[in-house]
Amino acid sequence: MGIPDTLATRLIELTKQQNLSGHMLMLGRQVFHGTRRGASAKMFAQAIKDHLPGMTEDDLRNPNDQYAETFFRKLGFSAVDSLDMSDFENASIIRDLGKPIEKDLHETFDVIYDGGTCEHIFDLPTAYRNVDKMLKPGGVFVAHSPGNNWINHGFYQICPEIVFGFWARAMGYEIITCELQPLRPHAAEGVVRMSNPLVTGRRPRLDAAPPGGLPLLLNFAVRKPMESRARSETVSQSDYAVRWNEAAEAED
Repeated sequence: MGIPDTLATRLIELTKQQNLSGHMLMLGRQVFHGTRRGASAKMFAQAIKDHLPGMTEDDLRNPNDQYAETFFRKLGFSAVDSLDMSDFENASIIRDLGKPIEKDLHETFDVIYDGGTCEHIFDLPTAYRNVDKMLKPGGVFVAHSPGNNWINHGFYQICPEIVFGFWARAMGYEIITCELQPLRPHAAEGVVRMSNPLVTGRRPRLDAAPPGGLPLLLNFAVRKPMESRARSETVSQSDYAVRWNEAAEAED
């Protein structure tokens, strides 16, 4: 798990554009990799210049190790924790996301970041529902998860329908962003966005062809409702729900 320049750029932009702050939680203790080379390095340097004036990349690094607490604090978070089921990387909270999370962590965090953890948890629905329980009302879940060409990386490669079918439709979350992000973009235009099936009634359609052969990350951010509302225990793909409703209306 880690945050290279590409993902650091997206995190800086999202944090500043959405005015995110407060208590944030990393799922897994994320490593801050920073600059690599080429277009992604230029994007990262520009994001620092635009959103973190007066800072350098070195200012974003932990002084004594490779992890990302300093990076998130420099983005404006007042407290930064990490959660893992093992203490092998000295995470600040040791819990198993594959089991229902204890009440002492309910509604604790303003932002939760999954930089590559949930796909390694076999009981993925439980992990995601734990994220919901740990977020405060109005809190934001940000995820960079493997989308394609990651066979055997984890148990799962995460599909956009998770965002639309689970987070938005079943859980009532607001979608802030949902796009495919090349891990090593050749240019900023490498980001591929998609249609919202909750609006179109069809499965997500990409607005451009993704870069051929490159591993893609699903980059998404969703916001928890401020007020509690009915949740669906049954999660289905959005276009099937539309078709079922159309069939029922036709029978009537």
